[in-house]
Amino acid sequence: MKNDPSTAQVWLAIALCPAIAASDTLTGALGLGVAALLACVIGALAGQLLHRLPPEPRQVGLILMLAALVTSLTLWMGAAAHELRGTLGILLPLLAVNAAIVWRGDQTSTATPGAALRMGLVSGARILAILVVLGCTREFVGRGSLLYGAGNSLGDWAGKLELQLFPADMGFLLAMLPPGAFIACGLLLAARNWITHRHELSENRRNF
Repeated sequence: MKNDPSTAQVWLAIALCPAIAASDTLTGALGLGVAALLACVIGALAGQLLHRLPPEPRQVGLILMLAALVTSLTLWMGAAAHELRGTLGILLPLLAVNAAIVWRGDQTSTATPGAALRMGLVSGARILAILVVLGCTREFVGRGSLLYGAGNSLGDWAGKLELQLFPADMGFLLAMLPPGAFIACGLLLAARNWITHRHELSENRRNF
């Protein structure tokens, strides 16, 4: 697959589909976003380690390494962030079989180690940034807060970061429900396309 804008958009859509359900709060979005960033980096490095293998065994190896990472994160959350583990639920293990992350890791098998690490960081950062934007927007519109439940999920120190900007009963409930996640993601992609289109128009005008 070529690295053009449409391919990048499809890749992001595939990577985000299992994840946007956790973006109803900023805390959940941050937790899964950081896990996705780690998965992208580990996948990229694993692709380098397994570059001598044929494509099919290499992809199996990638999934096994991602599964080991996810298991380690799950065990850590069970000990240090039990509430956050409950919030993410089945969504965290889905990172191990996320087709977009596995495909990106497989791509790095033909790159240099530095380029592979850069690809993993950029891919993970994109997922993290989109989840953070979705988490902020959905929580603010639906609940009137930011970092709701951070104290329970991350510890007492994070409780001081919780903000209640307006009463929760004044929030728009649809923003917190699964359909609201897809609507918000669609609006975000539409905004990206609009900005890209405006940029292309301005470039064409300059050329003429």
